Amino acid sequence: MSTVESETLHSLESLETIWKSIEIRIDELEKIAASIIDRHWELVMQSEKAFPGWQNRSNLNLRIHRKGNNLRIDWTGIKWSSNKDGKKYPLYTHISKGKGKHTYTLSKLYSFAKEWEKPLIAETEKELAWIRRESFHLNRSLFSIRYAKAAAMRSEG
Repeated sequence: MSTVESETLHSLESLETIWKSIEIRIDELEKIAASIIDRHWELVMQSEKAFPGWQNRSNLNLRIHRKGNNLRIDWTGIKWSSNKDGKKYPLYTHISKGKGKHTYTLSKLYSFAKEWEKPLIAETEKELAWIRRESFHLNRSLFSIRYAKAAAMRSEG
């Protein structure tokens, strides 16, 4: 094996190690976000018990979704509607963050919120914003590593 081939192999191994480290960090971020979201829902359910009735139910949904190494943490608005029989059902509304943003504006979230949940929403969003931002940059770095691996393999050939 020539020196160039050996160095290329070492470069590919280094890039693979970096890739795995980034995936581990994304796993950690997912667990942290899931914990924050679980705590949010526990507090919402406690408050809904304290303020019974449909008019006091939260109109926001918060979820985490992972596809590959892409981590999404989204708020969704809920509007309640009734059918002819009077049975209620939810209509989910997308809430946008804005182009290039990793945070939701509180005014957009508050437009769906009950007064009792506004402080909870502000705290939860603050805790999730840095996770979205870090996850975004880690995902971008994986694209760069993929291009670096391709370049290293081309230099070998």
